[in-house]
Formats: sequence, structure tokens, C-alpha cells
Amino acid sequence: MSNQPLRLITFGPVATLTLNRPQVHNAVSLEMMNSFEAHLDTIEANEDIQIVVITGAGEKTFCAGGDLGDFATLKTREACLAMSNQMQAILRRMYDGPRVVIAAVNGQALGGGCEILTACHFRIVASHARFAFRQAANGLTTGWGGGERLLKRIRHADALRLLLTAETIDAQQALNIGLVDQLVPADELHSAVTKLTEKIVANSSAAMASFLELARAVQSNPAKSHSDLETRLFADNWMGEDFRSFLSEFLK
Repeated sequence: MSNQPLRLITFGPVATLTLNRPQVHNAVSLEMMNSFEAHLDTIEANEDIQIVVITGAGEKTFCAGGDLGDFATLKTREACLAMSNQMQAILRRMYDGPRVVIAAVNGQALGGGCEILTACHFRIVASHARFAFRQAANGLTTGWGGGERLLKRIRHADALRLLLTAETIDAQQALNIGLVDQLVPADELHSAVTKLTEKIVANSSAAMASFLELARAVQSNPAKSHSDLETRLFADNWMGEDFRSFLSEFLK
């Protein structure tokens, strides 16, 4: 694999981003963040791409979070805020975009690595994976928006426990509390991700983007009725090219 900190490979409608710093457990550096932005620009400019898969190089670690050795250069509050805002913007682009984002978790996810997982729509994990929000043990809080997303995603007490204790949980525990979605043997990780991508891309990309929009709205304000949005999306897709083509074939 190349020495790029973040590798992008596209194959048909699927783009795979590989965190490629195995020598430091795929920790996110400032250089990797810049690569993230550049690769997202490339993905967003390609209308054929419907799914983004994020994984880590090697078999031991998905992502160990931020590279503290690299981030030690951030000596001012302003520099710290700039880094935090940059990574938050990257993860928002992933989750808020019209493409499905799938995490193929090949190993441990620590600290910011877990924050990345919260910005993915699906998390398929190898059975040996381990998870820990290590921020509190390091005297920090979540800085990439992962704390908020975690508290919205799983049961409140489970989220608080992970954040306050910094404890490590295994893949089965992560599945039980809803932090991840599917658990598979390590040698079946790639095939499990491929099966899911194939099922998704077999359907309308316009409908997919609409369902993602609806899901974001419901998650951001679960107490509010979103029937008006759902109705608008339905009408938009009814008049859209994908459904009109399907209807024409059906009527024949």
C-alpha cells in the first residue's frame, strides 16, 4: 500500500478510504485531515459514487484517534479550535452528505477513532475489534463531535458510561449497546461490507439520498413530526427520473 496517510480507491459506485498509518495505529494527523478534505472533494464531484467505505490499514487497528505527537504542535487555544473545527467539518460532510458511509472496522477504535464511527451510517466490525472513548483518561473531552452523536445514537446511560469511564469494550458489548451494527469474523469483514453495498446500490440513488435526509432530520429532532418532510421527499422522488423510468417499464 502507498505511503499516503489516507488512501482513496474507487470501484464503480463505491469509494474506499483507508486510514493508512499503521505504524502509529492509523492515528489521524494534520496531514491526514487535509487528505480527507481533498478526497471528499473528489468523491463529491463524482456523481457515480453512492457509497463510501472507511477502514484502516492492517488487521489490528481501525483508528487510534488523533495523533497526539503531531497535535502537540497545537500550542494555542486558537490552533486547538481550528483542528477540532476542521475534523468536525470533515465528519459532518460524511454523515450529512447524500452518500451512505459504512465503517469496515478491522481492529480497535480508540478515542477519535470511535468518534469517526459515530459519523458513519453503518458500522460492520471484525469480532476481535475493541472500542474505547479514551478522552477522559487523557484529560480531554470529545473534540470531533462524537460525544453529541454518541449520546443521540445509543441509550443515554450507556453513552455516559463510555464517556465517563473511558473503559474498553469488546465487539459483542459494542453490538449489544448499539455502538456497532454487525459483528463478523475478521476474514468475512470484506465480504459482509460488499454484500451490504450491493444491496444498497441495486436501488435508486435518489431514494437513498432522500432516506438519508429523512434519517438526519428525525435524529436531530426526534420529538418533532417529520411527516411534512417525508411527504415532500415522496413527491420529489415520484416526479424524479428513477421512479418515472420504473413506472414506464412497469406499465409496459
